[in-house]
Amino acid sequence: MTAPDRVCIVGAGLAGGRAAMTLRQRGFDGEIVMVGEEDEPPYERPPLSKAYLGGETPKSKLWLQPPSGWRALGVEWRGSTRAVAIDRQRRRVTLGGGGEISYSKLVLTTGSTPSRLRVPGGELPGVMTLETIEDAERLRDLLNPHPRVVVVGGGFLGCELAAAATQAGCDVSLVEMGPALLPGLGAEAGRLARQLQEDQGCRVRLGVTVARLEGRSEVRSVHFDDGSNAPCELVLACVGSRPRVELGAAAGLALDSGLLVDRSCRTSDPSIFAAGDIASFWHPILRRRVRLEHWDNAQRQGAHLGEAIVGSRLGYHPIPYFWSEQYGRMIQQVGFAGPSHERVLLGRPESGNFSVLYLAGSKVVACLAVDRYRDLAAARRLIEAKVAVDRAALLDPEADLQALARAAMASGRHA
Repeated sequence: MTAPDRVCIVGAGLAGGRAAMTLRQRGFDGEIVMVGEEDEPPYERPPLSKAYLGGETPKSKLWLQPPSGWRALGVEWRGSTRAVAIDRQRRRVTLGGGGEISYSKLVLTTGSTPSRLRVPGGELPGVMTLETIEDAERLRDLLNPHPRVVVVGGGFLGCELAAAATQAGCDVSLVEMGPALLPGLGAEAGRLARQLQEDQGCRVRLGVTVARLEGRSEVRSVHFDDGSNAPCELVLACVGSRPRVELGAAAGLALDSGLLVDRSCRTSDPSIFAAGDIASFWHPILRRRVRLEHWDNAQRQGAHLGEAIVGSRLGYHPIPYFWSEQYGRMIQQVGFAGPSHERVLLGRPESGNFSVLYLAGSKVVACLAVDRYRDLAAARRLIEAKVAVDRAALLDPEADLQALARAAMASGRHA
């Protein structure tokens, strides 16, 4: 194996941290320099809107490694450092405030940044997003006086922050411009999410759009397109995110919704790799390029990138997985679900314990599960194996998906 002398990783998040750890685990003995804008070593972000925000988890539990762990691995971590330019000809990264880092291989794992509310008043004090540990700590302090809170956006993050604010004792309104919470996860998940919020006292408004925010020195009300308004002292914007591709784009790397990468996570420059939120890669199941902004993808693609640098030729074609925890309920999905897929319901949604299978013919392609871990595990095996299932047996809402999966795997019939 011929290894490069120095790998520079720009973006000290989950994907970058996993890439560095994998390089060492696979015997890479060159230099590794990891640059991050935050004054924190690489950490996992999902707890920011859950256990860390609620004060249940200490900061150290979020870290992939403590600072001493990175030193033990021989990884030079530079916090509070921003990369501002890439010189591809000289193979150097320019740092803000001066200085350069030369590289043999460059890894870009710069992640994504939350979108802002692009409406009049959107820049008022009291309007915030959640992205970093610092944001979570600030939000925890802001929730202590029990302000009136408006959460804009009913996806996973919006629902989680509404739950956190409600459980902190705040008066909370959750606003979603679409017809249901958790857009794209189906009617059952949307109804469950609304019921969970309203049962705890959170007001849910659907089908309205924010027109403007008002206040003098800080936000005091949210005005909607139907003429109504909601008084508040805090607005949490959960309206999506955008990939941080500016550094790669300015260096002339090819773009396609993110930085275009091949099966080995190489960009259009063979000495530069990318992974995580910013990487647009070809997925053979969908037969198109995708960009996945999930914890599971950042972890696995970061590790895959590390493997590729030390010589692996395996392609990357993950089965996506993501989850949300709200009021103690676990909502999980595995696979790619689309509007053309047949939907099969297992369990009873009114009980708050159910699964929705998505089928292409007699093949399971995705599963949404609410507090049904066994169904999710069985569905994952079926998706990976690409075997046919007994569709007639699945029509029983009380069907045992684990048993059906074992039978399908034993028969080995491919759909």
